[in-house]
Amino acid sequence: MKLNLILLDSSLELVPKVIRNHPSVINNAKKRNKKPCEVLLDVSLHYFAMKNLPNSEKRGRPDIVHLAMIMFLSESNIKGDFYIHTIDSKIIKVNNNMRPPKNYDRFVSLMEQLLTMGKVPPNSDNPLMEVTSLQLKDIAKKYNIILLSENGKKIKPEKICNDITEDKIVGIGAFPHGEFSKEVLDYASFIYSISSYVLETQQTICRLISACNEILGWP
Repeated sequence: MKLNLILLDSSLELVPKVIRNHPSVINNAKKRNKKPCEVLLDVSLHYFAMKNLPNSEKRGRPDIVHLAMIMFLSESNIKGDFYIHTIDSKIIKVNNNMRPPKNYDRFVSLMEQLLTMGKVPPNSDNPLMEVTSLQLKDIAKKYNIILLSENGKKIKPEKICNDITEDKIVGIGAFPHGEFSKEVLDYASFIYSISSYVLETQQTICRLISACNEILGWP
């Protein structure tokens, strides 16, 4: 059993051009000896700059992606293909043998390198992460996307595990607030909910991994 996973509408992006001249962006970039165009958007640093951005409630939370990657890649026995779909519709392919840094500052630097250079390491023929030319529609052609949403049909996570096949991928939102984009909803083959409560991204991944390991009889 291998669980293919894609993080959807992920709150992961470089500071957009429209706010790169804002003082909070410039000052933060200077402190890190970077250009504003090379810095991850982070609401804890750029709140006043980004508050008027479209979908601002969904943006500037790369820490959500960080925790999700640690949960899925660090200890999972069932990890299959892994993608990150960003809020600006980039598709990142992640090597499932990658060990994500647990230190958040190191994670930020790694993601800034990825989004600036296109892959990590930059000159590798077998990168740990790569910004691909794929679109979400290409993922939907390869896999049936099982979207997990609080608005989906209620099922137990074990049901998803029992139905896992190579041509299915579980999609989980990786943003703090708001709704899935129309793009995501259009390409979802199934929409399910595995809890009566709103779960954070890493909690959803944890429930899935635990359910699948229980079925397989792994401790």
